[in-house]
Amino acid sequence: MSKLRIGIIGTGTIARDKHLPMLTKRDDVEIKILCDLNREKAEKVKEDYGLADVKITVDWHEVTASADVDVIHVLTPNPLHYEMTMEALAAGKHVYCEKPMALKYTECLEMIEAAEKVGKKLTTGTQWRYNPAPMKMKELIQKGYFGDIYYINSQQLRPRRLPAYGVYTSKELNGGGVLLDGGPHSIDLPMWLTDNYDVKCVYGVMFDKMKDYPEGNDLGPWDPDHFDVEDTAIAEITMKNGMVIHMETAWAINMLQPAPGITASIAGTKAGADMVGPGFEDHLRLIGVKNDKFNVETIECDKNINMFEYDINHWIEAIQNNTDPAVLPYQGAVVTRVIEAIYESVETGKVVYFD
Repeated sequence: MSKLRIGIIGTGTIARDKHLPMLTKRDDVEIKILCDLNREKAEKVKEDYGLADVKITVDWHEVTASADVDVIHVLTPNPLHYEMTMEALAAGKHVYCEKPMALKYTECLEMIEAAEKVGKKLTTGTQWRYNPAPMKMKELIQKGYFGDIYYINSQQLRPRRLPAYGVYTSKELNGGGVLLDGGPHSIDLPMWLTDNYDVKCVYGVMFDKMKDYPEGNDLGPWDPDHFDVEDTAIAEITMKNGMVIHMETAWAINMLQPAPGITASIAGTKAGADMVGPGFEDHLRLIGVKNDKFNVETIECDKNINMFEYDINHWIEAIQNNTDPAVLPYQGAVVTRVIEAIYESVETGKVVYFD
C-alpha cells in the first residue's frame, strides 16, 4: 500500500502536541508540506520532527493545490477553517479540520456536502471523548448499567490555564473565546456518550470577568488590553428526549473539578458516575445501590488509551479502508450549531429553540 501524503496547514501547539507526534509514528503516512505564516516556526517544526525532505510554505493555497498531497490537516485559527476546508475538498483532498469545524452551522453543512460530492473523508477534532474514563463510561452506558440517563453535567474548569499564546483572546482573529476552545469538547462529550445529537433548545450565560487578572496563569500572562472574548461559558442544553446537559467551560476560574481535562457526571435511573483523577480522567466513581444499600465505589480505567493516538489512527485507517473516522462530521456540525445557539442566547437573553 502506498503511503498517504499529508499536508499540514498551521504548525502551532495543536500540530506539535497532537497531529505530528501521532502521524510521524506511522510508517504508512508521509508529511509532504508544512504551511505557516511564520516560516521560522514551520522550519523549527521541520527540524524538531526530523522532516528533512518536507517542503515549507507560507501560502496555504499552495498546500491545497499540491499534487503531492492526498490529505490536508487544517490546524489554523477558527475563522479560517471553512474556507481552507472547502478549497481542500474542491481540490480532491481528504480533510481533518480541527474543532470547531466552522463558526457557522450552515458552513458545516456545506463542508459535509462538499466532502460527499467529491467522495472524500472529513472529520474534526473532539478527541477528548477518547480518554480512559469516558471510554469506560460509554461501555457501561451501552450495557444499560445506568438505566435511563436524564442528566449530564459536562465541564472543563481550568483554574489558570488560559492559552495566552496565539490569537485565543481576540474575537476578530479567533471568532470567540473559551466556548470555541474547551467548549466543543464539553458539548460533544455528553452527546457522544449517549449517542444523542438531537437538541431541542439551548440557554447560555457567559462571563469575561478574568481578563484583568492574568497573574499566575500556567500558560503565560496575557494582555488585558487585547482581550475581548469570553473566559467562561455555561449552557443548559435540553435534548429532544428530555435529557438535560449542563455544560461549563472556563479558562481561568477560581474553582477546581474532580479530574483534569474534559469531564462528565451522569445521572441515570439505575446508577450514576463521574470522572475522577488523579490522572486525566483515568478513574470512574460509580454511584448507586448495592445489596439494597447506597453505594459508592471507584474503579480504575484502562490507562493505555491515548486520545490523540485513537483519533489520528482511526482517521488514517478510515481513509485507507473507506470506513468512518472516529469523529463523524455531522457530530461536529451539531456542536457548532449548539455553540451558535449559546452565543445567540447570551445576546438575546432568551432560550434558543432548534427546528
